Amino acid sequence: MRLPRLARRPPRTEILAGRAPNHRLTDGWCRTIGLGWFGIAIALACTGASSQVIGRPAWWADDQRWSTVVVAILVVAVFVVITFVCVWSFFRGPYVPELTAAAGVLLGISAAVDRNSSPGTAVVTAVLAGSALLLAVAGLSGRRRGDQPTSRSASNSSIAS
Repeated sequence: MRLPRLARRPPRTEILAGRAPNHRLTDGWCRTIGLGWFGIAIALACTGASSQVIGRPAWWADDQRWSTVVVAILVVAVFVVITFVCVWSFFRGPYVPELTAAAGVLLGISAAVDRNSSPGTAVVTAVLAGSALLLAVAGLSGRRRGDQPTSRSASNSSIAS
């Protein structure tokens, strides 16, 4: 006896699905912001490494001021925020532009802390913070409209029909 084949549901990749429908971005904008944060993370890592090489390290990578354990904790703390925003946007969570703006402000604060000890690093970090804020403003244009279907409901409607 042959059992009927049931339609498989697509994997659920949206965080907190069903909540805050007007605070979600379209799939393309989520990917764009995620890739933008991935680029910011690479640029910040290169900036921290190069500032360490030239002898004027960023505040979070200064092994002359902090012990090795503290430097490791600070580096992880700096990149946890960036990684969180990047992953949150790739999984299409709500409030991505707001989180992007908050992380951009934190990068701006990091640039302000570095302005005396490492001015070159501060300039690059400020440019990265500005690009993060521009990414947040651009992300506001990618909000879902109330009548726009999500990727999940669009795939369910194709299965049902």
